[in-house]
Amino acid sequence: MKTTWLKKSNSEKCILFMNGWGCDSHPFEMLTSIEYDVLVCYDYCDILIKPEVEHLFDKYEEIHLIAWSLGVYVGNLILNHWKELFTSTIAINGTLSPIDNLKGISPAVFQATIDQLNDKNLEKFWNRMCGSKSEFIEFQNIKPKRIIEDQKNELKILQNVIQNHIVDWNLFNIVLIGGKDLIFSSDNQIRAWGIDHNIIIKDEFPHYCFNRWKSWDDLIENLIGENTKNK
Repeated sequence: MKTTWLKKSNSEKCILFMNGWGCDSHPFEMLTSIEYDVLVCYDYCDILIKPEVEHLFDKYEEIHLIAWSLGVYVGNLILNHWKELFTSTIAINGTLSPIDNLKGISPAVFQATIDQLNDKNLEKFWNRMCGSKSEFIEFQNIKPKRIIEDQKNELKILQNVIQNHIVDWNLFNIVLIGGKDLIFSSDNQIRAWGIDHNIIIKDEFPHYCFNRWKSWDDLIENLIGENTKNK
């Protein structure tokens, strides 16, 4: 696992962001932050928790966990020990059963993504992730700067971890589901989380939806606020 600070200051509040597969910090650098320091975790070829992450709980008075896509599964797998220490835990467009016909991505599609991964098909994946041609064009300016061999290896390792580590616990108290998600379908996400969760459905959101917020502060305020209204 790799980490990058998007912002690091003397704040007493921190956001720990568990990124999705194939990504790095670049697609999220346009999000500013006023109140929060922001640490991004990505590249899950090794999912061991870094000491840097563990030390967050000693340094900050308030820590919010935001996990996206396959980062939802990874975050739930490795961070449950600190569940009670998070101020909020937010899952965005991901599930705890990410390789599953009914609750995630079908095993056949997941395997085909590994088998057929090349530069051309990765661009097709980014296109589907963005949800529209115009958003895909904008994404080209901020897309991850990683080597495709590393991305393929990461996906293979995640497949192995997911297939061999079925979790029966849930770390998250807020779930955001994008109605136009073409990676994790909204139907599968709703089925995965069930009716007992604090679910926020945004009909117009694709899988990558972080351009809907101006800042990390805006993201936190909006989702916690909507969750409160829904209760």
